[in-house]
Amino acid sequence: MTPAALRDLLRLMDARKARDLARLDRLLAEDRRLAGEIATLAATASHDHAEGAPVPLREQGRRLAWAAARIRAAEHRRRALAAEIRAARADAVQSLGKHKALEHLAARAERTAAQQREARAEREAPPSGQTR
Repeated sequence: MTPAALRDLLRLMDARKARDLARLDRLLAEDRRLAGEIATLAATASHDHAEGAPVPLREQGRRLAWAAARIRAAEHRRRALAAEIRAARADAVQSLGKHKALEHLAARAERTAAQQREARAEREAPPSGQTR
């Protein structure tokens, strides 16, 4: 491959790497949001108690049941998200590896092309002792 073709391919790999990293970042942000939501919901009873206003038991029971249902849903989503995160992390690692390898190939192709130009210039140069 020519150095120019490798540079074009490297630009495509840049886009793929950025896409894969953005996907991983989005999934990790959602996981952090869910973890925060779970922590907030888990603290519902202590938060209600800290406010000091007496809450009727029936209302408190409904509120705690609602919080428990939301926690279960968030935990279920986090479990599903964990598999997506593993896959996205693997894709991102692979993209980064391919990008690094392609950068190495492009740099080597550039050096080889420069050496070939230099060798051609030396071959085509007139002998040093010759006068015109």
